Amino acid sequence: MEKLDKAYEGMEMLRNIGLPISNDQIKGIYDLEAQYLTEEVIPQLKEVMEPLVHKVMNGFKMVVTVGEQEEVNVELLPPETENTVNQRETNSKKRQKKFIIKVIYPDGHAVCSRMVWETLYDVVKYAGVQRVRKLGLWLRGTNIISDQVEEDDRYRNSQKEVEPGVYLQTCSTTDVKYEQIKEINKQLSLGLKIEKVLI
Repeated sequence: MEKLDKAYEGMEMLRNIGLPISNDQIKGIYDLEAQYLTEEVIPQLKEVMEPLVHKVMNGFKMVVTVGEQEEVNVELLPPETENTVNQRETNSKKRQKKFIIKVIYPDGHAVCSRMVWETLYDVVKYAGVQRVRKLGLWLRGTNIISDQVEEDDRYRNSQKEVEPGVYLQTCSTTDVKYEQIKEINKQLSLGLKIEKVLI
């Protein structure tokens, strides 16, 4: 745990002074977290749970979810039958419904592009690139507004120039873009109406 604490402190220090965090550094954090969960947390959970569940005859699965800003969530999955498999597949299809984002501006005009990054781009330009930059919206350890060109082709191709030499990183899911637009609207009091449009 000491290594993980030091890694968190180092990442926070880099963020505070405005330096980018590399993919290798982020992967290193993931590896340390996985090591901590595997070596320290899971053995303690097993020790506590085994005496409590030894009478259970059927096989159940328990899914434990932990997150940066979430409490620990434990979900019980019953033994799978043909019905539960079909229901899970149905629920999965429902969860996977795709959507795009519609933004209605105070003057009444709207943007609702099937290329969702274009909607985010439009909101950033409307809000003011440098104002958005100061909000400190992070993606993969880097401000979404940056004057640094990504080294990785995948991320570089997702950078959109919003000012000469200044780029918006759009390599994120539609859900993330939706939350980013909401946050920009909230923090800068833009008065936007933001909607999800199923496609």
